[in-house]
Amino acid sequence: MILVDHNEKTQAADGIDGADILEIIDHHRIGSLETISPVFFRNQPVGCTATIIYQMFQEQGVEMPEKIAGLLCSAILSDTLMYRSPTCTPMDQIAAEALAQKAGIRTEDHARAMFQAGSDFGSKTPAEICYQDFKVFSQNDINFGVGQISAMTQEELDQVKEILLPYLEEVLKEKKISMVFVMLTNIIDETTYLICDGENADALMEQAYGTQKENDVYVLERVVSRKKQLIPVLTTALQEFSA
Repeated sequence: MILVDHNEKTQAADGIDGADILEIIDHHRIGSLETISPVFFRNQPVGCTATIIYQMFQEQGVEMPEKIAGLLCSAILSDTLMYRSPTCTPMDQIAAEALAQKAGIRTEDHARAMFQAGSDFGSKTPAEICYQDFKVFSQNDINFGVGQISAMTQEELDQVKEILLPYLEEVLKEKKISMVFVMLTNIIDETTYLICDGENADALMEQAYGTQKENDVYVLERVVSRKKQLIPVLTTALQEFSA
């Protein structure tokens, strides 16, 4: 197996314990995964793993098909929220614009169309909405899940909140986790409205951000990145909380 865009055991495919891991290509924190023998491990602090893959194409002198360029460009625009995320680096923007030129698309138009299509929640089940971008993390032997839903308008996020709030208890059972957090991120306002469930989830949020819940959500202004602005804060608070 080659792991792309993750390196934690809780996020890997079933059967990972018996798999022969050949490579890991990622841009997240280094987790708890162990390998039997040394592997090629490329981990860079960029906004999207697709940026690293673009670099690898360039380094190897491999001609990139137009459709692959479009997919990689889409991934960068999604991960960096149209370059608005604090995780976005100059390399991400350079890669995305080069890929867009190769694919024959305009990044601004493509990103808006992509986010609008992704926020068409009317035909999706609560599970499809919740798990479309959901990861499980482990800290101090406590497993917790974090999902993120991004949309262009507050109306769309309010709709998602009403759908997901009663479903969070089911997520705890399905994923066998202690706490679940879902980021409802307004791309334009650069604000996240976070909902959560599970024992100590509210206490953890209050300790981590020093804020109180308002109408079932925690309002986190200028917080749009799960990787850089939420997970580090939660894991640090969890260490203190569990001490």
